[in-house]
Amino acid sequence: MADYRTHIQVLTHHCDATGVVNFSRYGEMAYEVVERWFDEALDWSFWRMHHGEDLAVPIVSAQSSFPAASRSGDHLIWRLSVVSIGRSSLDLSLSATCGGEARASIDMSLVLSEVGFTKPRAWPDTARARIADYITGIAAD
Repeated sequence: MADYRTHIQVLTHHCDATGVVNFSRYGEMAYEVVERWFDEALDWSFWRMHHGEDLAVPIVSAQSSFPAASRSGDHLIWRLSVVSIGRSSLDLSLSATCGGEARASIDMSLVLSEVGFTKPRAWPDTARARIADYITGIAAD
C-alpha cells in the first residue's frame, strides 16, 4: 500500500466571502483526512482513542502550500502517506487535487500522547504495523 485516499467536496462553509477555500479550512480538511485514515485504514478511531484509551494525536508542526484555489462545489481527492514513524511521532504528507490540478500540500508531524498531558506515548505494536503499510520513500525508525 502506498497511500490512503479519500474525497471531500468543498462546501460553502469552507469558503470565504469570495467563494474560495479559506486556508484554515484546508487545515481542518487535512485533519479530517487524518481522522478518517485512523478510523478506516488503521481501525483505531479517534473516538476510541479519546474515550476508551485517553490518547490523542495532536499536530505538533505543519507546513503547507496552496498552488491553486478551490471553490465551493469542487471535489477534492486527498492523499495521505507516511513519511516516517518514530517511537511516538508520525510524519505525514497530505495533498489535495481537483481534476488532476494540485490544490493543497500539507506536511505535518503528529505525536501520540495522553489526553490532557504532553507526555508522549509509544505507538502500540498493532498500530505501528498498520501505519508502516503507508510508508513511502523513507523507512520506519
